[in-house]
Amino acid sequence: MNTIDLEERRKSNRVPVDMLLNKYLKGRPYLCRATDLSADGVLVKGILEPQSSDVHVGLQFQLPGSDRVITCAGQVVREQGWQTTYGIHFRSLTPENRALIQRYVGDRL
Repeated sequence: MNTIDLEERRKSNRVPVDMLLNKYLKGRPYLCRATDLSADGVLVKGILEPQSSDVHVGLQFQLPGSDRVITCAGQVVREQGWQTTYGIHFRSLTPENRALIQRYVGDRL
């Protein structure tokens, strides 16, 4: 698995969240729960999904209290297999969606 330097991963403020999202593996959606969020990525816990060595995933989610659906590509940068928990770095957020997430995170700091 390609990893991102720890310093690079920790540049953004993170806030706790409890939201469901779809993580796409090979084009199929699998339900996950996000436990923390930053403008650069999200920490998710898999609920029911197959084992996969894919590091490139799709994500689809709505921030709590928002009607806007955010869809982006991500890269798994950290994995705790025994907990099925994944740190996912956002790879293709639109500027509008990144600003929406930054506002959400900033409002909770």
